[in-house]
Amino acid sequence: MHKIVADENMPALTLFAEHGEVTTVAGRKMCREQVLGADTLLVRSITQVNKDLLEGTQVRFVGSATIGTDHVDLAWLKQEGISFAHAPGCNAVAVAEYVLQAVVTWLLEQGRTPYSTTMAVIGHGNVGSRVAQLCSALGLQVKIVEPLNQRSGYDYCSLSEVLQADIISCHVPLTKKGEHATFHLFDDLKLQQLVPEQLLINTSRGAVVDNHALKQLLQQGKGPTAWLDVWEGEPTVDAELLALVRMGTPHIAGYTVEGKWRGTWMLYQAWQAFYQLGQPEQAMPQLAPKRVWDEDIDSLEDLLRLLKTHYTMDEDYQRLQKSLGAYDRAQAFDNLRRDYGQRFELAGIVCRGKVSLQWQPLLSLLGVVCAG
Repeated sequence: MHKIVADENMPALTLFAEHGEVTTVAGRKMCREQVLGADTLLVRSITQVNKDLLEGTQVRFVGSATIGTDHVDLAWLKQEGISFAHAPGCNAVAVAEYVLQAVVTWLLEQGRTPYSTTMAVIGHGNVGSRVAQLCSALGLQVKIVEPLNQRSGYDYCSLSEVLQADIISCHVPLTKKGEHATFHLFDDLKLQQLVPEQLLINTSRGAVVDNHALKQLLQQGKGPTAWLDVWEGEPTVDAELLALVRMGTPHIAGYTVEGKWRGTWMLYQAWQAFYQLGQPEQAMPQLAPKRVWDEDIDSLEDLLRLLKTHYTMDEDYQRLQKSLGAYDRAQAFDNLRRDYGQRFELAGIVCRGKVSLQWQPLLSLLGVVCAG
């Protein structure tokens, strides 16, 4: 019987319960005493997995239901012979839909058309490539910057070219060492080169953007319009910065039901393979209810209404603002994520209204069925 310790906010842990005893704990406060005796540890990005947590334990498998690994000491795990798995791409659809809604909202606010707008996507992994795909289908002129792992067949641009784009969206892991370190990738010098007519979106890691420098510029009426889902210093959010950004949400861009479930599912498959528990199923169950959209889609406004059928980020902004009035702001931030409601991805919606040819390729990429 396997003994499994898991973050209490991970869904679908019943998958593991079929093969062992699952104990759930608070991820932010997880400590060594809680994992003694366990052979499996399942975490999210808020748990630091390192020697301090695992030395002297029986843990042989660590799974992180996240795309990033900056919270895990991979070198130490390898040294100790502890297997590690994570979930790259598990929330790519969710984050891309979040960014798409941000872009469409901003275009309408600025009175711009997609075809007259340039966008730079920084990072061309699972999330960045999905964002680039959707925004290209929207009609934007998309440029890609990949500072880490460039792939053949793509036309990449330099970071200096990024600073000229109308929209900049960050999708890189947080790294502090090496030639292409992403810590403060947007430092004071780069931020000073941006203007309020440009939109900077960050859904990757908070410290990719120097939050202090950004706040100082925004206080002076300078720098870019900022749309932040991640914050330097999480779970503590700078209230002054939140008041200055166009939109701020509590690190939930990837928090769809499907994205969370997919993360656990990917770890379950890796865990079954590691312990040779048989061949896991390759298909996830259908999670979203049946949804029908009866209105026509002929304009950006129509498209935004459709996007908001599954998610309205203004509500998350208001919740985050309200949370800063709590006595313990950090705990309030974690509570927002812990108690997050059901949000489904767009795939599976049946659109029975008339859809303009202009939007059909984008809706197809989103998994929306055009039946009108």
